[in-house]
Amino acid sequence: MKTQTFLIASAFALAANPALPQDSSSFIEFEAAIELQTDFIVDSDDSDAELTDFFFTIEPAITFNFAEGSTLNASLVFEPIVDADDDRFFEDHGLFVEELFYAQEFGQFEFVVGKFNPAFGVAWDAAPGIYGAEFAEDYEITERIGLGANISLDAGEGFARVLGDIGISVAAFTADRTFLSESIGEDRPRVTIADGGVSNTRSLQSFSAALTGDTENTSYNVGVQYQEGGDGDPNDQFGIVAGVVHSFNEIEVLGEIAYFDGFEGSASDAVYYTGGVTVPVGPVALSGVFTIRDVEDAPTDTLLTASAEYEIFENFTAAIGYKYADEGDVESHTIGTLWVYEF
Repeated sequence: MKTQTFLIASAFALAANPALPQDSSSFIEFEAAIELQTDFIVDSDDSDAELTDFFFTIEPAITFNFAEGSTLNASLVFEPIVDADDDRFFEDHGLFVEELFYAQEFGQFEFVVGKFNPAFGVAWDAAPGIYGAEFAEDYEITERIGLGANISLDAGEGFARVLGDIGISVAAFTADRTFLSESIGEDRPRVTIADGGVSNTRSLQSFSAALTGDTENTSYNVGVQYQEGGDGDPNDQFGIVAGVVHSFNEIEVLGEIAYFDGFEGSASDAVYYTGGVTVPVGPVALSGVFTIRDVEDAPTDTLLTASAEYEIFENFTAAIGYKYADEGDVESHTIGTLWVYEF
């Protein structure tokens, strides 16, 4: 208990007193998000899954500016390494390096090398609420080692102006099997080639490409990916995604569809449909998300969430949310709270 208390106190002390400068002209830039979340699974068809879980997610990011356009970037994650199987109070946390890459800019072009998250879809991050992104997180591509290139194009004239500001990202990668795939604290074993899994190959045999656009009230994305199957995988995974976020009268709506052939290296196809809406009501942002996960030869899963978020003061928000999930024909109801401080 003393260790847990010290951890909580240290986290909020760090939030209140960031030690590193955040001026973009500094050699070192530092930012972080500290989240304190509580999940109460109040009802489930599987009674053993009814539990309470208190946990942190802390995500610091550090950028070293060596010269104009030349940076070394690191992002770390401190969170529970394993899922809760019983009531849990700030247990099972580990710290790992999610990204560590060198980036070099040449005007509108940027080249990256190292460990990074290739671009594919946005619903895993943009879906609103405490639980809105849970299903879409299945297809986020993270912790890959390889090469990437990004191109930024400003909105042009005429028809090109309709497309808005455009970003294009391409990457070639493999799964991280270095010591960076391990964790400090709760143990996360090092990834090996024998673990299998898509993109877990001996060379850069997996690829992704994404296009994003941003106009005055609308942003959109389309992307493709090919991830070579690993040891024991019967198939390679091919995926496509398309999504849009549109704002009108302070209301924001989101929609995204992702399709996969050879999902996770299996013989099955999969489709994800995500829709969300955020409505401001005075100082409170109300949001809801509905997601369908349809994997071939498996029960169709559904996710329905609702959240209310309030900014207590600048960069510090509190939220309460509800989640209904039907996964593998097991229905559950969860109520949760989330406190977030960003700096």
